[in-house]
Order: sequence, then structure tokens, then C-alpha cells
Amino acid sequence: MIRHAMRTLCAATFVAVPLALTVTPAQALTSCTVNGRPVSGSTVNGTAGSDYISCGALAQGDSVNGSGGSDYIVINGIVAGTVDGGAGNDFIMANAGTTVSGRILGGPDGDSILVGPNAGTVDGGAGTDFCRVASGNPPVNC
Repeated sequence: MIRHAMRTLCAATFVAVPLALTVTPAQALTSCTVNGRPVSGSTVNGTAGSDYISCGALAQGDSVNGSGGSDYIVINGIVAGTVDGGAGNDFIMANAGTTVSGRILGGPDGDSILVGPNAGTVDGGAGTDFCRVASGNPPVNC
């Protein structure tokens, strides 16, 4: 009886272990500093005032929102998610060598957007904007 129970337990283990190994990993969180404070998550928000936001890579599905005020937003890694400056005269930069495959949105007012290779969307939004794209898709509303 004990021997039969052990064989059943071993057989169940061989079936359950491969199932446990096929679990999809969770999405990586975007890591930033907002006004000098570390913030991480799939959505990183600035304040209603002017902010300094600096982030590493921005994963697909993640977003960085400047909100109101004249924000300074720098992305130091691949931009696969969305950067939205929001209202205000924002400065948004994806560092040279960083590929944009997501979206960079200036929002209303006069914004400055600087990116390297662009395979995504760079949209200055409403207002008089300055956009510079090193290569790839041209910016719109700039």
C-alpha cells in the first residue's frame, strides 16, 4: 500500500513540475526618479507642477506622464511604452542610441522633443513644438 502511494506521488510530481515551469514572468517595472525620489511601476506620474523625471528603459505597456507644468523628462533606455509630457512647455529626450518603438507625446503647449532612431511615434501635439529625430519615422505636429 505504501509502495503504491509513493509511485502515485512520484508520478504526480513529474506531471506537476513541468506545468509550474511554464508560468509567464511578470512584466518588468519601469524605474525612474521623479524630482529626485525613486519611483517604479508600470505607470510613473509627475506632479501638477514642473518636474524632473529620469528613467531607464520604458517597457511596452508602461507609461511616464509629466502631467501639468513644464517638465524635463529623460529616458536613458529603449522607449517601447508611452511618454506623455502633458500640459506645459516640456522637454523630452530619449538619449542618443536609444531606439523609440513606442510613443512620445509632447501634449499641448510648446514642447521640445529630441530622439535618436525612431521606429515609433513622435508627436509634438498642439502648440509650437520643436522636434528632432535622428533617423526613422519623421515627427508629426512639430
